[in-house]
Amino acid sequence: MSYCRFENTLNDLVDCFNNIHEEAENERDERARKLMIRFLFENINLIEDLKEELDRPGMYLNEEEWEREMGR
Repeated sequence: MSYCRFENTLNDLVDCFNNIHEEAENERDERARKLMIRFLFENINLIEDLKEELDRPGMYLNEEEWEREMGR
């Protein structure tokens, strides 16, 4: 659902990153893990460009907010 795509995806993305070095438990998920790694690699320039958005007013989360949002 587009109205909550980022909110719903964030927790899953964090979980994926926490386990990215682990081989998945089945072939289908392992294929998706490899596709995700390739997707990230092929889009690294976009990801780097997105860092500039953090400099825009209202986009930056300070370290305390970041840690709280990430459940740390």
